[in-house]
Order: sequence, then structure tokens, then C-alpha cells
Amino acid sequence: MEILEGNTLAKCLFEKYSANSDQWKFQISVQEKHNSFFDAIVSSPDEVWQLKIDSIYKPAPLIIGAKVDLEPTKFRSDVDQVSFGYRRLDTIKLEKILTDPNGGMRDLNMYLGSLLRSTSPEIPKPENNYAYGPFVFTSSNLTNVDKCQKEVSDKLANSLRDKLRSLYSSYG
Repeated sequence: MEILEGNTLAKCLFEKYSANSDQWKFQISVQEKHNSFFDAIVSSPDEVWQLKIDSIYKPAPLIIGAKVDLEPTKFRSDVDQVSFGYRRLDTIKLEKILTDPNGGMRDLNMYLGSLLRSTSPEIPKPENNYAYGPFVFTSSNLTNVDKCQKEVSDKLANSLRDKLRSLYSSYG
């Protein structure tokens, strides 16, 4: 099992997403495990990745992950759930919403909700603007599928703890 972290993990997942942007799911458990780390599952129709995140409360968390040998169908709980992906933003419409002092956030929320429901994910191109998501937060234990997945979870937690210790000398 190869454990990837940070930009290497992001690049690997983005390359896989770019090969087929349909039916991805990104689920994050809000139940803290292993020294307050959070579990996440990223799944496509072809594979599953298990992640550990040091925090869901900061803009740039430390994330490590590994591909796990599980059926992606085990993580397809809600058929009507909007799939994860990059969706192109209409910059003219977005600018109008953001500069309208009367509509602002209510219109923005309606626009983004409509965008998620009405457009399919695509592979982003540099000349366009995108929203990406949704990230589904759940209270379910995402690492409770089998013994192997629990072992992967423990290895990821130990690896993330070691990474934090190397970055911050006073980390427990």
C-alpha cells in the first residue's frame, strides 16, 4: 500500500478524475478518530481512496491517503446525491449576484444549488472558473467496512501523526 500526501495525493486524484469525471463521491466523517483526525472516502466508479485529514476547520489541512481494495458500490448510499466534481461558473451571472447589494448571499446560494443540480462535472480548463464539490459530511464511520480498511485507517493515522511531529516539534 502506497501512502500519498499533500500535492502528490491531490495530483494523483486529479489525474484519475480527469480520466473519468463521472460519478465521483467525496465523503467526510465528522466523527473524530485517532487523535482527532477525520476519515474521508473518495470514490469513483472504478476505485476507492481512503484519506486522513488533520482538521476540517482550517483552509489548508494536512491530508494523506491510500488507494484501498474495496468495491466503490459500498459507498453509494444516496442515489439522488449530487456527485462530486468541477462545475463551470457563469462569471457574468456570478459577478452580478456578488455586486447586487439586495440579493447577495441568498441569490448566490440559490445559484450554486441550481448549478450543482443542473450541470455535470467536467474536467477543468485553465481559462474557465469552477466550483468544486460537494463534500458530503456524515456522522457515519466510513472506515467500518472490513478489517483491512481498519488497518489502513490505523496506518494512515500513524503516518499523519508522524508527519505532524516532523512539522511541529511540540506535537504529542
